[in-house]
Amino acid sequence: MPRILADEVVDRQCEVLRSGAAHEKLAVLNELTEASDECRARADQIPRAAFKEPGVREKYAPWLEFRKILGEPLFEAIVEIARQERPSPVRALAGDILAQLWHPAAIGRLLEAFESRLETLSENPPLRIFLDLGGIGTEAAVKALMWLWGTEWDADAAGALGMCDSGTAQDFLLANASVHPDPYVRSICLAHLRPPITKEKADLFIARLFSGTQSERFIAAMKVKEFRLAAAVPALISARARKDDEALMDMIDEALAVLRGGR
Repeated sequence: MPRILADEVVDRQCEVLRSGAAHEKLAVLNELTEASDECRARADQIPRAAFKEPGVREKYAPWLEFRKILGEPLFEAIVEIARQERPSPVRALAGDILAQLWHPAAIGRLLEAFESRLETLSENPPLRIFLDLGGIGTEAAVKALMWLWGTEWDADAAGALGMCDSGTAQDFLLANASVHPDPYVRSICLAHLRPPITKEKADLFIARLFSGTQSERFIAAMKVKEFRLAAAVPALISARARKDDEALMDMIDEALAVLRGGR
């Protein structure tokens, strides 16, 4: 963990961020990017799926470590710039630092960054933007991801929504696992559905075993195993009778074994 900044350093940097000239603020923010990069690097070592679990985000969000290093006054000075300053390179850099740290105050900056890339999305896919919003994981971040829906990067947006511990995100993924025109996106949405089981989820898994693409059938079998969905046994048997690829048949066998109490 990076060392906590000395009081005199914090005081100087706070004063600059509160009342310094633009070039001085940029210099201070640039000084702090190394610490933010290190905090993010540690967060990136945690599996993304873990952030869906209760309490994990609250414990390991990189902005929490960064705030401890800087202290509350200096950290809040950065947040205030991102939230309240008029558009400028200073506000953009403060927002970029907070986005790197998965702080909710960075949502506006991430949306700005997405908008600025609209003409070059195919050359510069905004994967980091989706990941940062998923890392933030608040209801506001969920709404931002849903607002960004409808590009060629919906699969990445679905993965980010899957990081969010949100009923709204789950409802959105469930709907698009059924209606999205791209079967790959549907399969990603399907993969990010999680307990508790509902009738709608159960019906979708069973339907995909009967009539989904090969990828959808594989993921449906995997989710049936995860959810221990006994009602899916006939659909699993029917899917296995099609004798598709070996990986799918192995997953179906695993699911059947779990449901029959074999493991």
